[in-house]
Amino acid sequence: MRLFLSSENLGNYPDEFINLVGPNKKLALVENAKDDWVTKDRTAKVDEHLEQFKGLGFDVFELDLRQYFGKPAQLDTKLKTCAGIFVAGGNTFILMRALKYSGAGALLYDMVRKNQIAYGGSSAGSIAATPSLRGSEFGDHPGVVPQGYKPKIIWDGLDFVSYNIVPHYKSSWFGIEAEAMLDYFKKHKLDYRALMDGQAILINGDKEEFLQ
Repeated sequence: MRLFLSSENLGNYPDEFINLVGPNKKLALVENAKDDWVTKDRTAKVDEHLEQFKGLGFDVFELDLRQYFGKPAQLDTKLKTCAGIFVAGGNTFILMRALKYSGAGALLYDMVRKNQIAYGGSSAGSIAATPSLRGSEFGDHPGVVPQGYKPKIIWDGLDFVSYNIVPHYKSSWFGIEAEAMLDYFKKHKLDYRALMDGQAILINGDKEEFLQ
């Protein structure tokens, strides 16, 4: 299993993600956590991220999971062409709906564990890798429902790691929300990792590193 879980984009360790993906540079970029954004703003951010990954040598494309809602077999075929997937930030609850509706959650659950694909996540994408989204409601709004989505909240994460993740710890713009998430995990005696922007967790097989 290969995981790169960051607070903000690739943090201070883009080379670590490059090495984790390996020689095949076909990379799927998932931006569905931003499906509640105004189209112009969403497009601008996606283009920014695509250029970032292209600059690092990746053959990257946006994998818009909305195009695969109810079409898991087609998504399976697409994912099998990729060496890595990077799931970007936004609203974690929207992201989990997209992963569920498209079948990506189930497919990645299998592919990541079999080491068939490297998983990178930032903020919401990192939280999605945890066992549960409980506590994340202090950072994101579960009730945001973009067009094409349903109101039912999906609380289960992908369960790649056994602990919870708090992104943007001590940041100027998310610090209060991060502290509220921490308080929830402490109150319920749940294991967690708090990540400041720039930091990341790197997992490669049995080896786990906290990149500070």
